[in-house]
Amino acid sequence: MSFRTRLSAAAVGALIAVGAVALPANAATTSNTTSNAAADNPAALTKAKTAVTDGITDRLTTLGKLQTALAGYKDVPDAARSTLSQVISSDVSGLTALKTKVAGETTAAAVRADGKAMVDDYRVYVLVAPKVHLTHALDVETAALARLVKVHDALADRLAKDPAADTAANKDLLADMTTVIQAADARIDGKDAALLALTPGPDGKALTASVKDVSGAAKDARDDIKKAVTDAKTVRDALKNAPKAANG
Repeated sequence: MSFRTRLSAAAVGALIAVGAVALPANAATTSNTTSNAAADNPAALTKAKTAVTDGITDRLTTLGKLQTALAGYKDVPDAARSTLSQVISSDVSGLTALKTKVAGETTAAAVRADGKAMVDDYRVYVLVAPKVHLTHALDVETAALARLVKVHDALADRLAKDPAADTAANKDLLADMTTVIQAADARIDGKDAALLALTPGPDGKALTASVKDVSGAAKDARDDIKKAVTDAKTVRDALKNAPKAANG
């Protein structure tokens, strides 16, 4: 495979890999569906139970989808995959038990407490879903950055051997490529560990802010990667179109 073909595949591959990863939006915290439950009459109690049970069922469905998504994210490291699998499995077990508990409640107050636990103790939408999808996004970006470093070095080597293409403009593009690669790396450094360390709790706003910090870093890094790919393509095209030195 020629240098031109290899470079094109590496650069375009980096762009496609990162561009295909949709960074998760921050889901709003689902409110306690029983906060305004009526007194302990049978109809009100049944309604409250139904609301919380439906909320649990929706979360269990989401967890199932997250487990399937995680299985398809082949580039997630084993340690992170194990952590995420344990979180999902534990939440499935806990929510399933909570669903049974709700069914046996006899007071609206108890159902209200269960509804609060459903949200605060699991944070499926605010925390677990972003953990799965953002961990994947960060790993894809890390791999893309490693490929782009190799692309940069190959381009620099080619410029050094091709005086016609070794222009100030192309050197500036390679310098910019280095800058944005380093910026992207700095943005996401340690973000995966920080994300996985987050635990559910009653402060949904704080959790949302922490997840947003990681998501924002991943988005900015993705933009840096796209810029690096653009720089690489421009230098590659300059090498392709540079006048060839005459023989003899």
